[in-house]
Amino acid sequence: MEFGKLVSTHLPNAVIAATIFTLYNTYTGDIADPVTIGVEYLTYVAVMFIGFVVITPILNKAFGRVTT
Repeated sequence: MEFGKLVSTHLPNAVIAATIFTLYNTYTGDIADPVTIGVEYLTYVAVMFIGFVVITPILNKAFGRVTT
């Protein structure tokens, strides 16, 4: 799978998930500094994107693409 297709498939999901986690951490008071918020947000996006790219092929192979 080429990189452009991976980005267009998984990056939006990673951005949404990272936004949710960052907003939750900001709301609960775990992070308050703007620099920390930005660093955590970018870290969440990168880690989740890599996770989606790695886990999706494994799940597709384990369960197949056929759904009922």
